[in-house]
Amino acid sequence: MRSSAILATLSAVALTVSLAACSDVGAAEQDAELTLRLGHTYGVDSLPNRAAQRLAETVEEETDGAVTIEVYPSSQLGSWEEMQEGLELGGVDMVIESVGSLERYTDLAAIEGIPFLYESDEQFFSVWDGEVGADIIDTLHEETGFLLLGDLYRGPRVLNSARPIESPGDLAGLKLRVPTQQTYIDTWQALGASPTPLALNEVFGAIEQGAIEAQENPIDVVRFNSYFEVAPYVTNTNHLYGNFHFQTWGDTYESWDEEHRAAIDQAIDEVSAWAREVSLDEQSENVEFLEEEDVTFYEIDQEEWRSLTSELIDEADPQVQEWAERIAEH
Repeated sequence: MRSSAILATLSAVALTVSLAACSDVGAAEQDAELTLRLGHTYGVDSLPNRAAQRLAETVEEETDGAVTIEVYPSSQLGSWEEMQEGLELGGVDMVIESVGSLERYTDLAAIEGIPFLYESDEQFFSVWDGEVGADIIDTLHEETGFLLLGDLYRGPRVLNSARPIESPGDLAGLKLRVPTQQTYIDTWQALGASPTPLALNEVFGAIEQGAIEAQENPIDVVRFNSYFEVAPYVTNTNHLYGNFHFQTWGDTYESWDEEHRAAIDQAIDEVSAWAREVSLDEQSENVEFLEEEDVTFYEIDQEEWRSLTSELIDEADPQVQEWAERIAEH
């Protein structure tokens, strides 16, 4: 073979190998990119949505754009029940929701819904920043397959109603929206109300039309979901304290690239610390805003309300009872 022909052949082979190598690198880079869909049911100005947006920005920056988190607030991906099902099926990657939302998967998630377990923010933090909180999260993962990452402090839940509620006697017949969680239903039945499970995105219209008279949630939900416009009374029951978590499906989390997981974990820790500080700072601000909107606030005798719900712990799963005892020690 003439030398020119040999050189041409070698050049062609080298070009083919080079192109193949470039193709493999491009495919690897493409595979390394990750897009996650994060959904929740809360308003665009709510703390959960601000936390979600902050997480998306932080992760994108820390991964140089390799990981993108698309945020869908206000039930754009469905109710939280539907989004949790999406986690299992792979159509949703993260959902911002609470421990109690897993109660339909395991009775152990009822620990979040046992009323009047906590007396202060500080007691709640001592539990969930320590061994008890870690034990609960790990056990729920084993029981359900859901992995709960980070925490977004919600503050205490209050009763928000279309008519004044000052004492348990005022609760008689109150048509109250609750999440689809048995412990919530049992709590309000014990207090004398008529709890009705309903998706959060249906609450405003249901109160406006008179189908229900009240809902219960942390004070920021009253403000940022605009419930105060149709329910101008708040009773400071402080019956539950809780966190939101970034929920994902455990197997899905394990499938992410290790470096991506590390970046996401670090960003979630940073956002969790930020959200707790903001939540504590904004509690009084939210009250002031609602007072300016002519919302009337009522205080309660907590011991009186607690006594009406005391049997719920006795009827709970033994593991939940054990956790409740450990919480009481803090």
